[in-house]
Amino acid sequence: METSVIEVYSGFVKPLLPFSYLVVLILVTFPLAVFVGFKIGAFERRRLGYEKLPADQLPGATSLGAMLALLGLLLGFAFSSAINWREDRQSELVQEANAISTAFLTASLLTEQNRTALQEKILAYGKTRLATEDDIENVQAWRSFLTRTMQAQAAIWPTAEIILSETTSDPIRVAVVNSLTHMLDAHNLRIAAAAQHIPIPAKMMISIAAFAALTIVGNRSALHGRSLTWRTFALAFLLAVVIIVIFDLDRSLEGTMRSNPDTLLAVIHDMEGMLAAR
Repeated sequence: METSVIEVYSGFVKPLLPFSYLVVLILVTFPLAVFVGFKIGAFERRRLGYEKLPADQLPGATSLGAMLALLGLLLGFAFSSAINWREDRQSELVQEANAISTAFLTASLLTEQNRTALQEKILAYGKTRLATEDDIENVQAWRSFLTRTMQAQAAIWPTAEIILSETTSDPIRVAVVNSLTHMLDAHNLRIAAAAQHIPIPAKMMISIAAFAALTIVGNRSALHGRSLTWRTFALAFLLAVVIIVIFDLDRSLEGTMRSNPDTLLAVIHDMEGMLAAR
């Protein structure tokens, strides 16, 4: 069976959990990791008689240091990647909005009838480039979004070919063709930027590493005969916030750090105003 062009775009990855569920899960499990580690450590201290050993002979110091160092490395790489990819997605959105605006304005060089026909197609296409949270609900919703935008995109070039065949000025032909091809290229760049995300296995690895590190922190407190204090839970909360921010940066259409579509909205508003004013 022939594969459609929509199925070729395989960069969409559905999040394992909605963002709100993920936040609650992290805020609950990280303090729980400290508590579980503490209980295990208290049991080990009683059963193995660790209270008789000096503090420097208690096990776990090397493991805790290595685990925290590894966790810091993972968080550093993940945060750097997430924020850079978010900036790429925002930048490509702005670039596409500029390309659509340029193509629309360049079409003004055509005769009145041809100008309106092409600009209406560009406006219809621009409206399909506004993705929402519903468009990433599942693979079917994502493909429906791509289908709408590809159909609007496919309607532009045949219209342009007919119009340009009636245009005698070569400079105008070149200007219109260049602006349209730049607009269509911007679509591919934005799709490529949207596919840049921290892989799910990497997110799970970071979460597991944080859970394990906090478990060892609680375990060490118990082995030393100390009680759990607010400082230990403050560490758990801080780690939870850092990981939540990383995961938030990685989601462009949900969460608290979504891509800002104002540039594209402004372009659509201006195009509608120009068409309505005629």
